[in-house]
Amino acid sequence: MTSKIKYKKAIILGGTSGIGKAISKSIRSICTEIFPCSRKDIDTSDLESVNNFIKRHKSTDVLLLNSGGPPAVDFNKITKAQWDKYHNQLFYSFCLMLQKMKINKGGYIFYISSLTIKQPSSTLIISTAYRTAFSSVIKSLSHDFLKKNISIINIAPGSFLTPRTLELVGKRNIKKIEKTLPTKKIADPMEIGKFVEYILVNRITQLAGNTIFFDGSQSRYLF
Repeated sequence: MTSKIKYKKAIILGGTSGIGKAISKSIRSICTEIFPCSRKDIDTSDLESVNNFIKRHKSTDVLLLNSGGPPAVDFNKITKAQWDKYHNQLFYSFCLMLQKMKINKGGYIFYISSLTIKQPSSTLIISTAYRTAFSSVIKSLSHDFLKKNISIINIAPGSFLTPRTLELVGKRNIKKIEKTLPTKKIADPMEIGKFVEYILVNRITQLAGNTIFFDGSQSRYLF
């Protein structure tokens, strides 16, 4: 897909692997400057790192809020240190960025959450709790941002072939997992990359405030 539409700057958190990397590749031709961030650039579990990043990047046209998550762990074994770390990594740091960074008029904020915000997992409770909480924040803010011609869109992936997926299920279990999926395959992250590209190229605004579930019919819920 090609277009004359250009955005001056896009900041992609987690932009060097998985879904973030796919989005970075997909929108390369429509953004003058893309900053695909790794943990070396910003560690969202470390508030000093986040504040330093914000000082260096005061504004952008496109912002992708995206982060890996905690390991699968039994609820009774979750420690206070884990709650605190992922509170920053998956929730508070993103709030700080929305408070302190300027999203330019006509810009977009994308948030990569998870299917678990609709269909919770008993082994991913930390991730589900904080991703659901931040989904509530951006839904609450979406109307005010749209008044400034800024669209917020929540993208909730199901099973995609990313380092995060391999970390959770193990490479040797991929084929086994695929047999349980309606599509019989774990999806390519480029599907989400192309979706984001389409939104930006066509300046789609009617998805603002919505959560888009990329789950290949994994969820059986109507809403």
